[in-house]
Amino acid sequence: MKNKFNILIAAVCSVFTLFSCSEFLEENNKVGMTADLTYSTSAGIKGLVASSYSFARGWYGKEPSLGLSEMGTDLFYYGFDNKQKSLNSYSITSLTMPGVNDNACLDEYWELFYSAVDVCNNALKYIPLNTVINETDKNIYLGESYFLRAFYYFHMVNIWGDIPYNDSPITTFSTEPTRMKEADVYTKILEDLDKSVAAFEAANYKTKADGRANYWAARALKARVLLYEASWIGKQSSYALAKTEAEAVIGSNIASFYPKYSDTWYMGNEDAGTNKESIFGITYSSDLKTNVNCIPKRYRTDATGNPLEYNGLITRTGYTRGGSAMLLMFVGMWNNGAADLGGNGKEVFVRPLAESSYYVTNTKTNAKVYVAEAYSPYGRGFTRYLPSLYLWDLLEKYRATDQRTDGTLLSAYTIAPGLEGSSKKYPLMKDTAIYYCPYDGNSAKGIAMQTWAKNRYRIQFMYNGDIPVLSSGDMTTALPTEANKAISDVYGDDRYKDNIGGWKSFPGIKKFLDNKFDINYPTHDISYRDAIVIRLAEMYLIKAECEITTGGNALATINQLRDVRAIAGKDNKRTGAITIDTILEERAIELCGEQQRWFDLKRTKKLVDYVKARNAQAKANVATKHYYRPIPQVQMDAVTNKTDFLQNEGY
Repeated sequence: MKNKFNILIAAVCSVFTLFSCSEFLEENNKVGMTADLTYSTSAGIKGLVASSYSFARGWYGKEPSLGLSEMGTDLFYYGFDNKQKSLNSYSITSLTMPGVNDNACLDEYWELFYSAVDVCNNALKYIPLNTVINETDKNIYLGESYFLRAFYYFHMVNIWGDIPYNDSPITTFSTEPTRMKEADVYTKILEDLDKSVAAFEAANYKTKADGRANYWAARALKARVLLYEASWIGKQSSYALAKTEAEAVIGSNIASFYPKYSDTWYMGNEDAGTNKESIFGITYSSDLKTNVNCIPKRYRTDATGNPLEYNGLITRTGYTRGGSAMLLMFVGMWNNGAADLGGNGKEVFVRPLAESSYYVTNTKTNAKVYVAEAYSPYGRGFTRYLPSLYLWDLLEKYRATDQRTDGTLLSAYTIAPGLEGSSKKYPLMKDTAIYYCPYDGNSAKGIAMQTWAKNRYRIQFMYNGDIPVLSSGDMTTALPTEANKAISDVYGDDRYKDNIGGWKSFPGIKKFLDNKFDINYPTHDISYRDAIVIRLAEMYLIKAECEITTGGNALATINQLRDVRAIAGKDNKRTGAITIDTILEERAIELCGEQQRWFDLKRTKKLVDYVKARNAQAKANVATKHYYRPIPQVQMDAVTNKTDFLQNEGY
């Protein structure tokens, strides 16, 4: 089913407009006779609503949005080949950077979100005018369109603060926009969500289907928006309202927990429409060979009038294919050509890209071993982001009782069965090839682990030891190590001379890996994994945070979630008082990498303090001005009311 809704987007674009999806979304094709005729049909309205979802694929599952939503926080450092180091070091400016290196893509996201809003506004104009769709479908489409308009504005107001607000289709260009106060934008967003809830209620549309919004998705998003309004805008009464919405969603049975946390992220459960815990997600078709997953081209055109393309960091594979890039973002080099694993990773590791690389020969027995299925889940190792000392240490803190540690951290790489004893550098290797140990390598436990690992596998300690991942055990100074080890202290040879620095070789994040083997895409450059945007666990976290203020039992609520995440037979409960710091710790454990952390630290006003204490890559520059991103310079250059339309302070 997940293919059909996505294919509909492309099909409607081609059948009802006879030009590209981008042209379909351009304003001059949506007004006048063409739009009136197209949107008077059932298929035309379906296509218009479906198209309004497509822009979200430019944010969810894409690299630059991950940079804007997770980096520059306390949870991640940038790795060797990160393309947005300016976000994590807070040297970001309003200018678009040339090419793909170090580009925050702010001007493109400004355009993408406003383009999405304009499509929603057109849908909200034409749905009521359509006389051929029945009332149930009409209400469903209205519910979706109000939901998505709120959804896109919610992202914009949290990135930029005061923003221009449009609630009708753009028919003329203005060079004198005004910025609505963010508190008023929140009011507009919540009004849209109320209209969405009412429309879905009228249609009795309360089930998940094909990644579309529904009644409970609207109430779940409303819970999140109300929480932000309370914590960031300061409207204290919204805490009680957010709690009410979260409790309603929890009690609705729209979602449930898997007994195993890891099953939430198993590729067999990746479909947001059928994943038990998912409440709302952005869908990707399993067709990775055509442009069905591609986002629309830009409204802006080149000198000849052709639509411009969004930056390659957003489109990932351009406009010929589309998909999620999340499987590439949190993995270090594993078949990295390091001499200890056989040079170019060929002795025990090979990244399976084509049938010729599905086999590795055991150097001891000369047997040909099929490795594709074993190595496919490890991905391609782009070295974009690695867990901070804080996140790594936090997850290890609960390893003995909480499923989420093992379900989140990729702490070891194992070789394919049949390659035991094949490694020349580690003749005792049986299964583990690389292990990222959470110890101080110079401690008694670290020395004991090093002694055991000798000749068995490569061991990299959190800090200290022969080849540490991080430079220090102090969160205020710890950085990923960059230098390679010319001569190993343990082995006395040069096996670590290549690619062993911590910013290249580090524990990964498992959540987004393609961990279900697919012979057609063994280690692809894109994935069809849906982006689960809102899931059940978040509702418990929202409820608990609200209870700090409303007087409920926040500890009991947190422990309900922790009981679900407990390892069988283990007591995973918290004790003591629950504070906002406790909530943020729980959100880090549960939601790391899910494009929420920067917004969490912003709205709770913890960003500067947490970053200075926990992220040495970012602490020197981070300041209160960074609670907002700069308005893109291309927008600032375009306005003529420059005394009224001001850049965010400090940029």
